Amino acid sequence: MFQTKKENIVDDINGIKIPDPYRWLENAQDPEVKDWIQQQNEHMEAVLKNDTFHTFSNELATNLKVSSYSNPIPVFGRYFYTERKPDEDQAVLYVKDGLKSEPVELFNPNGKRKGNTVTIDYWVVSYTGAYVAYGISEGGDEMSTIYIKNTITNQELSEHIIHCRFSSVSWLPDDTGFFYTRNARPGTVPKNEEHLHGKLFFHKLGTNPDDDEPIFGAGRPKDDMIHVSMSPDGMYVGVQASQNWSQNELYIFERATNTLKPIVTGVVSKFSVTFLDDKVLLYTDYKANNFRVLWARYEDMYEPVDEWKELISERPVLLNTFRCTKSKILVEYLVNVCSEVFIFDHDGREIGKIPLPPYSSLAKISSRRNEEEFFYGVESFLFPKIIYRYDLATATYVECQRIESPIRPSDYNIRQEWYVSKDGTKVPMFIFYKKGLQLNGSNPTLLYGYGGFNNNLSPAFMRNWVPWTERGGVFAVANIRGGGEFGDTWHKGGIKMNKQNTFDDFIAAAEYLISQKYTDTSHLGIIGGSNGGLLVAAVGVQRPDLFTAICSRVPLTDMVRFPKFGIAVRWMHEYGNPEVPEDLKN
Repeated sequence: MFQTKKENIVDDINGIKIPDPYRWLENAQDPEVKDWIQQQNEHMEAVLKNDTFHTFSNELATNLKVSSYSNPIPVFGRYFYTERKPDEDQAVLYVKDGLKSEPVELFNPNGKRKGNTVTIDYWVVSYTGAYVAYGISEGGDEMSTIYIKNTITNQELSEHIIHCRFSSVSWLPDDTGFFYTRNARPGTVPKNEEHLHGKLFFHKLGTNPDDDEPIFGAGRPKDDMIHVSMSPDGMYVGVQASQNWSQNELYIFERATNTLKPIVTGVVSKFSVTFLDDKVLLYTDYKANNFRVLWARYEDMYEPVDEWKELISERPVLLNTFRCTKSKILVEYLVNVCSEVFIFDHDGREIGKIPLPPYSSLAKISSRRNEEEFFYGVESFLFPKIIYRYDLATATYVECQRIESPIRPSDYNIRQEWYVSKDGTKVPMFIFYKKGLQLNGSNPTLLYGYGGFNNNLSPAFMRNWVPWTERGGVFAVANIRGGGEFGDTWHKGGIKMNKQNTFDDFIAAAEYLISQKYTDTSHLGIIGGSNGGLLVAAVGVQRPDLFTAICSRVPLTDMVRFPKFGIAVRWMHEYGNPEVPEDLKN
């Protein structure tokens, strides 16, 4: 193995000397860096591409050749959805004119570029279904261009809107235009800030997007994350703006007067707004660690949030998501990190429950507030997503699609076990393995974690790991602090000055698996990506004796310079600001 060059670079930040010998590798266009990458790849392939690699690779290719579907969205008897067929690289957008009719292809990214690197990042159907706005990006850059398709004629409109990374789009009820979020145009902001500087615009169909006027965002922080929603009559536009995952501001844009009015500002809580015909709803963790839903009449929505009435009270378990239909509110709770869905009417009365299997997760509800019909998905460690439809005629939940599974559920066990972390906190962990496992202390085991950004690790089908579990490997998922599984306090218990709790929880999970004879240090590997990549890198440094293999995928590991690059400035809320001496030391 060749040696990687080191340079004598030492930064002095607030009196702390920090060496950075590999900074030269940040320039991916440097010929020397390209050569280094090639050598790394050649070494990796020489070590890993053996007979076992090809066995697993072939098996994965077979397992992944299945059709996958999004939940259909019902729009006045038509159904919009995406599907990726077994031999396709990318999902295709379709519409059906009825449940049993033939699908019509609206946009197919396959074949658009060599390597099939064009992808649909998001899509939003207009109120009547006559149009769909969809964001397309290439090569994984996520900097989408919005295209608009007339779904009746299947003709694409001439206007295209560039630089709309994961745009929030909300159509007017008369389909004449939509509000959307857009990043700064290329060359108008400093380098590395192209993914920031988001603003809210309105686009009228048939006009030049270059003439779209900003509605919200002027003079705002460059790291704003903006989300938009619309009242049923199109007169009020809800605008949520935040720079982190723990609080946001909320405004109402009144179209009749072209004015922007605040609803909530300066409150360290999360708020999202939903408009119904006769009331406005707020989903919030304000004075409610596990979230609740408040309501006000339209004429009262500018009153202080403490004056709003409670529609759905806080419960001892997390109110994770909710969706509205014409007469119902469908509420997902996380009960020990598994989904349960309760049904309320628009006055907040509980009227039913959707049956879900044990150890399963809700895989999104597709509904519209002017439709009674809705679809929802369910998945588990035991099975990939199954899509159900609420049948209006029978008031029952009917299976309408299921994604093919390469395993038999009856062959497997799921266990949820609780262990004690370093400071005495009880933490849950899912353990998934094939029946017949002997607790002999030497089973090959993978431990997965994330622990950040309020993200929940609930049960999900792990198609990529089927070759591992089919051969007797154990897969464990630890629900460590920094995630949102148990509300706001669980998230804040694993960020900034509390970040070490995340690492301690994960180390304790590994020690528990060993103490319970699932595995030992010589058979234990850990894996995580992004924030989870930081997690496994950090615990690998802190406890190298505990793990034999570490897979750190797209990690954040430069805790000193990360805010200098793109959207990473937003992550300071999770980790701290390296320019603040106390944060830097932490």
